[in-house]
Amino acid sequence: MNNTTTIPGIQKGYYPLKILIIILLLLGLGLFPFISGNRFYISLITEMMIYGLLAMSLDVLLGYTGALSFMHNAYLGISAYVVGLFLIHISPTSLWLACFTGIIFTSLVALPVGWVQVRTGGLAFALLTLAFGMMFHTIVWKWYGVTGGDDGLMGMPNPDISLFGWNLGNTGNPVTIYLFTLIIVTICFFLTRRIINSPFGAVLEAIRENEDRASFVGINVRMYKLLGWMLACILASIAGALFILYKGYIGPSTMSAFAGAGVLMMVLLGGLGSLWGAFVGAAMFIYIQDYISTMSEHWEIYLGLVVIFLVLFLPTGFVGLGEHLKRFRKG
Repeated sequence: MNNTTTIPGIQKGYYPLKILIIILLLLGLGLFPFISGNRFYISLITEMMIYGLLAMSLDVLLGYTGALSFMHNAYLGISAYVVGLFLIHISPTSLWLACFTGIIFTSLVALPVGWVQVRTGGLAFALLTLAFGMMFHTIVWKWYGVTGGDDGLMGMPNPDISLFGWNLGNTGNPVTIYLFTLIIVTICFFLTRRIINSPFGAVLEAIRENEDRASFVGINVRMYKLLGWMLACILASIAGALFILYKGYIGPSTMSAFAGAGVLMMVLLGGLGSLWGAFVGAAMFIYIQDYISTMSEHWEIYLGLVVIFLVLFLPTGFVGLGEHLKRFRKG
């Protein structure tokens, strides 16, 4: 009889060294704004975390369910617009209610869209995400009276972040919004990881590997694909709420097809099927974009060449770098 005790956390891959690395990483990120004091890098890392969350939401779809969404950034934009409009026109101090409204509204939009999309698959699913994304982009671009059209949504207030009567700071302070983003993104990451490592996540992976076989053994494929879609869109809506609080502005370009392709590149750079890889890919993409744009106004060309190079020579993304090094040493 085997009397070995299995610790659930260890079984899922939380080895002591990994836990230590995670703690040190979070501690380093938490202390960074107080050690550095450089507002540019504080804002840059804040943007990396927000887009990392958006890329992770897309990875839930593409990496675990196998469903490609070309314009997943549209759901970030919808949430950002709703949060901004709520703070501008309804209550400039109700931050939590505004964020909750943005998430709920985005979910209500994503539900019927997902219901239509999961009845297709493969290329048809991807094309539908593009079609709906372009439709949402056109609405915010042309609806001048509400969204501001080309000018974007301006006049955003900077509400205070309060929790149980305790004022944590103002969103206009880069350090405050940095720490707020870090906390929310960390919570989202670990909750998503827990969901992906549950039986629900195993079903999503089974659908990704062979949808017909999953259906044959009794899995309601459409329902699980819809649930996976909704999880991804909710995460994107949280990223949208953080985005408008961080930027204080949202424009239609954030919801464009070009921006959507950028999010997809982040996922591919980090590596499919790895939630933390999405954050690495987002950080790499944003840093490369920011660095190249300081040297040339045609930064898109050079960024495209860099991404092509990385995809060709590192097809499994950053998360597969370890395997490539092992093969290099053996070979």
